[in-house]
Amino acid sequence: MEFQFETERLRIRPWRDEDRRALERMVFDEEMMRYVTQGRTWSDADVDEFLERQARHLQQDGVCFGAVELLDSAEVIGTAGMQRLDNGDFEIGWWIWKDHWGQGLATEAMLPVVEHARTTMALDRLVAVIDPPNLASRRVAEKLGMAFECEKSARETIAKRPDQRIAYYSMSLAKGV
Repeated sequence: MEFQFETERLRIRPWRDEDRRALERMVFDEEMMRYVTQGRTWSDADVDEFLERQARHLQQDGVCFGAVELLDSAEVIGTAGMQRLDNGDFEIGWWIWKDHWGQGLATEAMLPVVEHARTTMALDRLVAVIDPPNLASRRVAEKLGMAFECEKSARETIAKRPDQRIAYYSMSLAKGV
């Protein structure tokens, strides 16, 4: 199955070259990056690395953190999807442009991703890595059926962010659990 999902309001799909400006709008904004990189905005090299990494995830695993676009306008307003972490877990994740916060779009974007992990990929478990003070993302994780597992150093899961503390959420996708 191709990595593309549609909901009532959204399409989640792989990044395209023409999406770069929309991604830059998000990652060059301190408020958007507050819970991603503790407010540190990205460089052009960071954008390149992210897009290359997502293309690699798509090639290797058939999934990535893809572009989220509004169906009614095709405006790219975020990213959502999943990727394999350094420890082998599959992480789900989302960012929605701040002008669209509070509309339920993150949860809406993630529901078909979780279903894809369960049915098409037959994964047993998903995790979410969340900055502990990010209460909105913690609520999204809980709405998706995830449970708080622990707070720990990101060193255990994400080699490139060893000094960051994370809230680790997980959910079982195994049948009968």
